[in-house]
Amino acid sequence: MTGFDLGDPADDADEPDEPADERPESSTDQDSSSVKESPTPEPEPEQESEPESDSTRERDPTETGPSFPYSEVRQSPLYARDETWTKFEDQLDFTVTPELRRMGIRDDELREIHDVVLEIALDNIEEIPERLAEKRRDS
Repeated sequence: MTGFDLGDPADDADEPDEPADERPESSTDQDSSSVKESPTPEPEPEQESEPESDSTRERDPTETGPSFPYSEVRQSPLYARDETWTKFEDQLDFTVTPELRRMGIRDDELREIHDVVLEIALDNIEEIPERLAEKRRDS
């Protein structure tokens, strides 16, 4: 055992926390006639060039985080019946979220889900008038 008790302050506890090369030099530490050499910076290691650029390499969605920042969000209400919202939320919870987890995506954001839902609606926009007319006929 070294005799050092974790409860006792270290021998250098009263010394400042700055690195030794930044501490003011005292006349007792160094002969005033000697010239201090400035440290030469170490050359940075060369980075290996990646064979694929970011644009050609497929990004792993589990490592990228949300697909867009919150600052790009435009909030706008969607008005739907309670029954429709409940079905939508249930499908998100029981179908979408488990599939995202299987894909390794654990940090999905609701804004991303809503954005994709609107994109799917845009991809199928021609169905909206007929579906709306059908709902009116059935009511």
